[in-house]
Amino acid sequence: MRARSAFTLAELLIALLILGVIATFTIPKVLQSQQDSQWNSSAKEVAGMFTQAQQILSSKGLLNANTRREDFTPYFNYVRVVTTGLVDGRQTQGSDDCSTMPLCLQLHNGGILYFINPNVSFSSTLSTGAISFNFDPDGQYSGSTNGPGKAVLFFLYYDGRVRTYGTIDPNTCPSNACYNPTPSEDPPWFSWN
Repeated sequence: MRARSAFTLAELLIALLILGVIATFTIPKVLQSQQDSQWNSSAKEVAGMFTQAQQILSSKGLLNANTRREDFTPYFNYVRVVTTGLVDGRQTQGSDDCSTMPLCLQLHNGGILYFINPNVSFSSTLSTGAISFNFDPDGQYSGSTNGPGKAVLFFLYYDGRVRTYGTIDPNTCPSNACYNPTPSEDPPWFSWN
């Protein structure tokens, strides 16, 4: 009679242990990658919303150097105004509080669009004139200053271009200050690609 070859119990347990270790390291990365992709899509949708609002204001003759951030809000697609709760600040910063900010808008994708100072305007119709908006993709404070879920800071230029803090043109100047590109301020989940 021939002996049958089969796996022993020990060999099966070792194989299961190896698969368990691989899954332990792989599954969280796959899930985070899916979350990052979803947040990135939401942020790009928000960037498109900025451009569309800019085009509407321009077509109505309401776009000028004194146009402020809050002048855009009637043209944004949002679910409700949020007046309580913490949201993520941008990369390297902690939280921002919707109960103390002039405007936090919850979007249909669950993210929060907000700005801190309502009186900031383009300050110029030149190519460096811009205003900024923060977008927290999950609409809640992650409890950290870096990493997943941090807000992206968008700059909307007078001509309709949208950039992040990391990709702005040098000497981009809203009415409150001038900024230079700082790639470390962009969250790791965001990419224009």
